[in-house]
Amino acid sequence: MILFFDRSVGTAVPQILRWRRLKLPVQVEYHEMHFPTDEEDDRWLPIVGDWGWTVIGHDSSYNTKATGLSAIKQYEIGCFYLWGSEAPRWEKLRCFSRAYDRIVEADADTPRPFIYLVSQTGRLTPEPIP
Repeated sequence: MILFFDRSVGTAVPQILRWRRLKLPVQVEYHEMHFPTDEEDDRWLPIVGDWGWTVIGHDSSYNTKATGLSAIKQYEIGCFYLWGSEAPRWEKLRCFSRAYDRIVEADADTPRPFIYLVSQTGRLTPEPIP
């Protein structure tokens, strides 16, 4: 499983999760490692989807914009919209940590494409894909 943190999360949280001594049992990648910061969603979503990576972000507009929704469907992308876009990094990390086991399980058990909202407490709520 490869988790791809989009630019809306920033770089600090995924960099912490990539720290070798943390020994997170999944691979973590983030937007700035592979794409220009200003790369449009309709350009990077198909690439990440083609690679089979799971998207973690705060920007829940992918499924409301025609191009993002089309990419999610066409490339069978799994997305988790993490709570806390305006929260301090520590709170974002806590939210992800609370949800981690559920994220791994949902990613393994849910047919793609899918979207889940991740609450502050780490609860996952499926978001319908129109």
